[in-house]
Amino acid sequence: MSSNREKKLNQSDVRMGIWKFALSFIVLSAVSFCCVLFFFKSYDTQREGISKEAEAYRELLSRSDLLRTHVDSIYYRMNQLDISKVDNEIILRNYIMENVMDAKNIMGKDSIDNFKHYAVLMKQIEPMLSLKNQIINVSYQKQRVLRDLEECMGKVGRANSELREDPTRKFSGGRRRR
Repeated sequence: MSSNREKKLNQSDVRMGIWKFALSFIVLSAVSFCCVLFFFKSYDTQREGISKEAEAYRELLSRSDLLRTHVDSIYYRMNQLDISKVDNEIILRNYIMENVMDAKNIMGKDSIDNFKHYAVLMKQIEPMLSLKNQIINVSYQKQRVLRDLEECMGKVGRANSELREDPTRKFSGGRRRR
């Protein structure tokens, strides 16, 4: 009888061992499956993050190229304004200010992080334009004063030429007879 009892005990131990093995196999399989699933999920997440960063970088590069063309245009217009190559400097100055505002809008919130040199340049252009505006105003005043001076000198010249003439020579009255 003892062998039968040991046999039953062994069968229950074996069953318990099989159940423990099956449960531990299922748990380990589930953990392995979760690890593989999280590995691929993290790969997809990292890939999406890298794609977003690459797209943001491409957009930043395109904005940088656009900003460079704007700054080159501003530089060219400033040179034209500096050498007084245009007829109406006020229109050119307003055009430059519009380009500066467009450049600031292109920079947007990235001016502090990515476009520091452009932001500094845009801040320095405004005082330069105001100084150039003052120079233009002084130049206009100088031209006006020179024009007034020439007009005055012309009037003085005419008055002097009229005073040099002898008024008795052109007297049209009758002659006295002696």
